[in-house]
Order: sequence, then C-alpha cells, then structure tokens
Amino acid sequence: MVFTGFSTDTLVGLPPELFSEVLPAITLPSELKVTLHVFYRLSQQRATPRRLSWEELLADRTLRRSLRSVSKLRPFEDLLAEGLEAAVRRGTLLHVALPAGGRVGNWYLVHTAANRAWVERLTRAQVALAPAAEAPSQRPSLLGLYEQNIGLVTPMLVDELREAEERYPREWIEEAMREAVRANARSWRYIRKVLERWAVHGRQDATHRAERPIDVEKYTGGAFGDLFRRGSDDTDL
Repeated sequence: MVFTGFSTDTLVGLPPELFSEVLPAITLPSELKVTLHVFYRLSQQRATPRRLSWEELLADRTLRRSLRSVSKLRPFEDLLAEGLEAAVRRGTLLHVALPAGGRVGNWYLVHTAANRAWVERLTRAQVALAPAAEAPSQRPSLLGLYEQNIGLVTPMLVDELREAEERYPREWIEEAMREAVRANARSWRYIRKVLERWAVHGRQDATHRAERPIDVEKYTGGAFGDLFRRGSDDTDL
C-alpha cells in the first residue's frame, strides 16, 4: 500500500534529542516502533504526568499491527516487552511498578527531569507508607533482581515469580538468574527450566556438594495440589 499523504500541515513537536541521540542509536525494530508509538500516545494525553500502562499498550491495535511487521511468528506480547525493555534500558522511557488490586501495575513515562522527579517521589512515598513488616530489607526483591539482570517484569511474570518463591528456595532462583546471565539466555523460560532440572536431579553448589532434589509432588499433589501448578507452559516472557 502506498501512503497518500498526511491529513494536516501541522507538525507534531518532539524533543530534538529523540532525533539527534536516541533514534540514531536504535537498531532493534521493536524498540524503534514502541518508542515512537509511546510518544504518539502520550502526546494525546493531558494528565500529569503523562503515562501509559502495560495493559493500555497491550490492547493497542495500531501498535499490534505495527509490531506484526517485525515478526509474524513471535507473540505480540513478547515483541512489546522486548521494545519496552530496550527503551527503558536505553533511558528513553521510565518504568514504575505500582500495586494495583493485589497485583503490580507497570507504567511507562518519557524520561524527562520532571517525570524522573515524580517517579523518585513516588518511590520514596511507597517506602514511607509501607507497613513495617513489608519494609524493604537490604536484600533486593526477586522482582528487582529480575528487572536488573534479565528484563521487563510483566504482570504474568509477577505471578510466575510468586509461584516460584513458593516452590523453590530463594537461593535457587537467584542462582538460576545468574546462570541465565552467564549463558546469555535472559528469559524466564530458561530460568524455569533450570529450576525444574535442579528440582529433579539436585543442584551442585559452589563447593560441589549435591543438594537433594525438591519433592515436587509434595506441592503439586495431595490436598493442596490445586494451589500449585507444574511449569508446563513454555511461553517465553
């Protein structure tokens, strides 16, 4: 299809750094498309600060159609997460996670000084208002470790990580993340397969002492089996 021209002579104003610094450095098609679409969507908002949620982007049909041209084989959610993660890592967008109805809501903002200050104030307020029992310890959360070392934490992945915490020792999850980094296989699918392998065959720690396999049936069977489910879904998050 040949583009027939724009409907208006009014040009949209965008930060000059987007063209002089950000766009020339982008090589990932999903990052390019997601970045430009987020700027477009935010330009239509009047809220302060302007922000978009993961759910809003996931439901965006125009963005879905745009990312389909990148790959018709990869799921839209995978391409969206890849583009957002790359934009956040580059510093083009800011990501903030907020509690929402018992889950974590993921929001994205353009990285400006005002938005950065808003995110910092919000983070301080969350820490100050958190109950003493929920106050953050010196040990980072698994969500924080995943975002720092693997990639974007989607709402679906939050549930997967919570289930993993119930099923495996925390040390195993942390070490599985480190193994994913060492193998340059940064995905939840890889981490989950490592944990499942250790659960069946045991794990060798740093001193090469084999740990006993986890009794998975204790969690997945019996009276409480309905509370846990096996990692049979191979969706790469």
